[in-house]
Amino acid sequence: MKTLLSAAFLSLFTLASTTAQAEPVALTLKLVDEAGKPLAGLGVRIAIGSDAEISAPGAGQQLATDAGGVIRMRAEATIDRRSVPSTGIYTRHPAEYLVVGVELDLIGRRALYRVRLDQTKAGTVGQINAFLPGAGGRFDQPLAFHADTQSWSLPDDPAGLRLTGIGVELEAQSMTGSAETGRTIALTIAKQSFKRR
Repeated sequence: MKTLLSAAFLSLFTLASTTAQAEPVALTLKLVDEAGKPLAGLGVRIAIGSDAEISAPGAGQQLATDAGGVIRMRAEATIDRRSVPSTGIYTRHPAEYLVVGVELDLIGRRALYRVRLDQTKAGTVGQINAFLPGAGGRFDQPLAFHADTQSWSLPDDPAGLRLTGIGVELEAQSMTGSAETGRTIALTIAKQSFKRR
């Protein structure tokens, strides 16, 4: 019995002492308009990490796109691990993921677009959502979605202007590499123009 308890304690101690280490991340972000034209000279704040880390108003770096609409950035970030669903209803796959925050203008307001990237054996899965700053300045207020009109509104004005999208579209995403080699991320984001509904 003592041997089993000692083994269990050792296993717990080993798990507790194995903390995730920050890994080098090289990001290439391309910003374009809806027609695919590069958005040159656009000021952008970019942060890489977890939802909590990138939501702080001063997190990351303030950069600007070059003539081709591209920003290149290097940082260190902790890569988290989880399982994600596959095409089969009962099947899940291991994934390594992180979040890239891109702060842009949204109809005169600052919005943080959180790009969640899951690196799986089958490739990279990306998802993007928009958040506005709350009372404390953190970007933690999601846009409100209206299923009846398939539109969005600002979180502090749900009865106000309806948007046909969240302000951007994730056109392409890729995350490659490993803890040993570092991660390489490539994103293409298209900034939307809006129509009233």
